[in-house]
Amino acid sequence: MIVDFDLLVRETADVFGVTPEDILGPKRTKHVSMARHVVMACWADHHPYQDTANRCNRTCHSTVIWARQRILNEAEMDLSFAKMLAAISRRCQYGAEPEKKEKQIEICA
Repeated sequence: MIVDFDLLVRETADVFGVTPEDILGPKRTKHVSMARHVVMACWADHHPYQDTANRCNRTCHSTVIWARQRILNEAEMDLSFAKMLAAISRRCQYGAEPEKKEKQIEICA
């Protein structure tokens, strides 16, 4: 279970090469929005959708539903994306042992 939202945002920002402020802000570039959707999807797996929306500075839980579906679809179609998502989730798990960080993962467009 992921219990540290800030850690999730930092780890995701690190992997995507963006800042935590970008993830929680209004930017809508491809990398920033994908990183934000990863944060929403991972957090929503263990927490209410409205809480997830509030933490990501969004107003409606339906944004989280859309983000989660987008991430699940992307992971289903792209094995490297699925591995990246699993690595972020694993590093943020409650009680997880710290692991060596991998180099930034390139995301294919």
